[in-house]
Amino acid sequence: MNSIEEFDSIVRASLESLALELKGNEWKGRREREVISLFCFGHLLKYCQAGSVLSDPTQIGIEVAVPQIDNHGALTGRAPQKRQVCKDVVIWPKARMVSWDDDGRATVRPRCVIEWKHNEKRISLYDIQWLREFSALSSSFVGFAVCTRRPPREFTLSCTRVFNGELQKHWLHIA
Repeated sequence: MNSIEEFDSIVRASLESLALELKGNEWKGRREREVISLFCFGHLLKYCQAGSVLSDPTQIGIEVAVPQIDNHGALTGRAPQKRQVCKDVVIWPKARMVSWDDDGRATVRPRCVIEWKHNEKRISLYDIQWLREFSALSSSFVGFAVCTRRPPREFTLSCTRVFNGELQKHWLHIA
């Protein structure tokens, strides 16, 4: 299994596990940050093991900076103000990595970004487009755009996968 297939497997299993917990309606979180924290510490971290693409817990970052795409202004209609942007869940190639290079510039790229929307009906088109642009620059990167809705609304977890600038809508959909 190559590293992208391994990321796919880890993210899919972690999201499926999260979906079971959210569907059970025992967890009382309401906000995006809360579900992201639950996902990372309650589900994703379980797949951290030596010899894996996710071998150390310090590869995972929540709301950490990554290099901004060049086309950001076209996506938002505003000029980008910074050369970096914070993303919901970031997985680095090695332990203790950050986006800052030796000169203090955000140039170091992660292996995986997971963008999230909670209590939304749809995956964010902006997230998909950002991941598409970012992934087109590296064949060792895979991105995921996730949206979750939990009871009392109708439960859904939907994920679009983005690799090499191409997307797979409904890569995972659990209702």
